[in-house]
Amino acid sequence: MSQAILILVSLVLVLIFLDRLVNVFPSLVACVIRWKESINLEASVKLGRDRNLTALLMLLPFCLVATRFRLYDPAFMSVMDDTARLGAILTVAIAYVLLRAMLTHLLRNGKISPKPYQAACNSFYTFFIMLTLCLLAMAGIMPFTDMEPEVIKNAMLWLSAMAYAVFLLRKTQIFMSSCSLFTAFSYLCALEIIPTGALTVSAFVF
Repeated sequence: MSQAILILVSLVLVLIFLDRLVNVFPSLVACVIRWKESINLEASVKLGRDRNLTALLMLLPFCLVATRFRLYDPAFMSVMDDTARLGAILTVAIAYVLLRAMLTHLLRNGKISPKPYQAACNSFYTFFIMLTLCLLAMAGIMPFTDMEPEVIKNAMLWLSAMAYAVFLLRKTQIFMSSCSLFTAFSYLCALEIIPTGALTVSAFVF
């Protein structure tokens, strides 16, 4: 019952702020296609605010999908019911976002200009929104195709991996607009390997 309530809450919130999503959506698509659009988006206070709010609204739907299709399924969750599993996944997701924010803050005064650095780091929110929208579409369509749950799960995981790969490429390109390839790669390792590596390890070790 609690999950049904949370799904309803998510739907209501998305509907309330739907105009924000509609307003920023063309810029989000452009950011996926061209790295320079992330710079342009970051330069707009309104678009940046709408993007960040939309990313926050997508957190709960993303966790609901991850719970439903077992996208994050470490062994310690095997004894949990769906409500406890959702709570655990929400906790892990919030910890992941906070770790990323902490690393972004700690490394911001480096060799990269502030604006490209902020645009590169905040591009995570752009790709998170686009990935969540795609996962929600898959969650709504694929169960009606008589596919096995494991097939749907694998398709979602592959989509997530491809989205993350494109995100890394765009983030590197934004960094390189203000520094050398070596420096860009160093920042990428520090900002991505630590949080994403910790998340990946936790899924297999625990």
